[in-house]
Amino acid sequence: MHFPHWQFFESVDEELHSLSRTIEFCRENFPVFSVDLSRLYLSLGSEIDVVAKLLCARVAPSGTPKNIDDYRAILTQRFPKFPEMRTEMPSHGLEFQPWLQWKTGTNPKWWRNYNDVKHERNKYYQEANLGNVLESSAGLLLLLVYHHQPDLYAKNSAICPDFKTMRIERQYAHILRWGCDYSLPDFEKNNDAK
Repeated sequence: MHFPHWQFFESVDEELHSLSRTIEFCRENFPVFSVDLSRLYLSLGSEIDVVAKLLCARVAPSGTPKNIDDYRAILTQRFPKFPEMRTEMPSHGLEFQPWLQWKTGTNPKWWRNYNDVKHERNKYYQEANLGNVLESSAGLLLLLVYHHQPDLYAKNSAICPDFKTMRIERQYAHILRWGCDYSLPDFEKNNDAK
């Protein structure tokens, strides 16, 4: 697999699309929890950990980040606008800013809940809910877009961010979708993450 993390998100997108036919994606249903949502949540959290570490290695090759606090320090220093980035679910009228709490030097609640579910599922099982799954999906998508920025920017890119359920905010998504020039807030044109 040339882009295994991108392909992972494509699989998540398919699963979310299918799930949206069973559970209406709306804020009223965010507390809904299940075994399937738990499995997906744990999988997403693990993938976020991997992709965040890869992005940190790209922007700070001499660093050795060990956890989300280290990722936050490295990524917000290199990408100060990253926490403000949004994702949208246009067909469901939903919008997320999954990393916004990084602006205050804290980690998102959905990440803390993920760790609770991972370590004490018997106690925090209800936190493996639709809201946390959607927030963590949004968080992963943003990490992927930043990590793959050089690949996405390449002419005739092998990856295409045309997902069924979620996209980065409109001002960047419509351009990305059609493979034209684009620039994320923390990148200069033709300048990848160094």
